[in-house]
Amino acid sequence: MVGQFDFLLPGQPIRELMLLAEIEDDPTISQCRMAARVGLAPSMVNNYIRRLVARGCLVKCGANNRSTTYHLTAAGRERREDLVRRYTIETVRFYKYAKHEFRRILAGKFGARRDLRIALYGAAETGELVCQLCLEMGHRVVGVFDSDSQRHGGWMFGLTVEHPAGLTTLDCDLVLITSLGHADEIAGALEPLRRIGREVFKVG
Repeated sequence: MVGQFDFLLPGQPIRELMLLAEIEDDPTISQCRMAARVGLAPSMVNNYIRRLVARGCLVKCGANNRSTTYHLTAAGRERREDLVRRYTIETVRFYKYAKHEFRRILAGKFGARRDLRIALYGAAETGELVCQLCLEMGHRVVGVFDSDSQRHGGWMFGLTVEHPAGLTTLDCDLVLITSLGHADEIAGALEPLRRIGREVFKVG
């Protein structure tokens, strides 16, 4: 969950949730490792841990730092469940907004056309969202491609994720680049498809 946040600035609730999750997954985790995992300074992690212990959410065991372990109490598990519930509610709100915006973007690219045969380049989370929207808008997704070999052979809405080389022989109307981080690079690599009349669009 560590990363660059421009719109969703992490506050105390999400930091608590991340720390409780790390501790539940590995009671032997050190505070330094927790700090690296959640993107906080070690001193801040120590402050959070002390507050969670004081509130009865955590129990700290061990004679010294090397043998220290942390354990969620019943109150700690209840706190984590409450934070997960609140986090999920807010995440769904943002997901609905993102879905609305992507639908608007796709409608602008497709125009009045229907039943398009679409290939997706990008099999990560954005690709899943765009795939779902294409189907809802009355189009057919006929192939999913990704340059990450770790994704090859995986599944997305009943389609096998393939190597991008397969795009050269695929019968489709257009290619949608769903990768947001490398869209320009991918668009450059797909320029040969454009030269033979294949439409290539970036969704972001």
